[in-house]
Amino acid sequence: MAAPARDNEHPAGSAAGGSQRPVGEVRGCGVRRGPVVGVDAGGTKVLAVRLGPDLAVERELLRQWQERSREAVIDLLLTVCRELADGEDPLAFGFGLPALVPKERGAIPYSTHLPLEGVDFRALAEAALGRPVVVDNDVNCALRGEAALGAARGARDAVMLTLGTGIGGAILCDGQLCRGARGFAGELGHIPVAGRTERCQGKCPGEGCLEAVASGGALDRAAREAAERGTIAALAARARRGEAVDGALVTALALAGDADCRALLATLGEQLGAGLVAVANAFDPEVIVIGGGLARAGELLLAPAKRVLRQRALPGIGDSVRVERAQLGERAGAVGAAIMASEMATGASERSVTESAAPSGDSDG
Repeated sequence: MAAPARDNEHPAGSAAGGSQRPVGEVRGCGVRRGPVVGVDAGGTKVLAVRLGPDLAVERELLRQWQERSREAVIDLLLTVCRELADGEDPLAFGFGLPALVPKERGAIPYSTHLPLEGVDFRALAEAALGRPVVVDNDVNCALRGEAALGAARGARDAVMLTLGTGIGGAILCDGQLCRGARGFAGELGHIPVAGRTERCQGKCPGEGCLEAVASGGALDRAAREAAERGTIAALAARARRGEAVDGALVTALALAGDADCRALLATLGEQLGAGLVAVANAFDPEVIVIGGGLARAGELLLAPAKRVLRQRALPGIGDSVRVERAQLGERAGAVGAAIMASEMATGASERSVTESAAPSGDSDG
């Protein structure tokens, strides 16, 4: 497969924060007549991909948010679609949004990072682009991508957690994405953690939610507190020099061998493990996929989480469920959104995720 053209700095065949495995081809998803476009709208950036007739990534765009008004956000989401269309007529467009997306058409009731509340984005995008549009929660899209090509490939029961500023979740049950009565299922970042009372983020009224104690935002706060108190020398020194102290710095120092930063990550990993116990006991998945920026910490974060999972989950569950780092990195949501768009355009959306992603003939590796 020829390397896709890119408008960012990712090397050919890689995804930032992910493995070096090429995205490759999803055989069996039904698209052979034209390209599809998938867009992942994150808290700090927009990543979009165009998949060709064989569903190989032809091109991708990475754009940072420059303005956060509703009009500017919508304009950028539509602009990247038009740029990736590049004179062609895509079969459909898919969008993964950090929001509660209604199962049926209608306005978005809650959006985590972007001012999209009250917007019927599907109807708006279809009118603007003149093509069919599918809109889903960003983590549902990411799990769709991982189920097709990544860490959940071949699994009929899987859960994904994305660890960023908050924690997003998605659930695959018997080959189907679980959406709930209204389409809002999978908000696993709001599982309460016993004994914790930290206020949750955004508009969540809860205390001690998993994302309040085990997210990238939680690590940011812990890093700043450690710097202010002087309990981690490397962080305190950088704070005195006026440098930014956040979770990304903790992760970098931990990966470089700083023992105190490793201990901070381990503590966060244990809190994550408490959430994994609840997820494993509730859904009995084959695999729990961990994505998002904080997943870059790898086993420094995941090993303590797995240890808590093994110790505290029910017998027969905790010792058998796999915990894997996401393989598609930051591309997962955009690729998953594009696959959803292709399935909608070709009438394949009623098949299970596993069936529609299953390769025909030889494996693509």
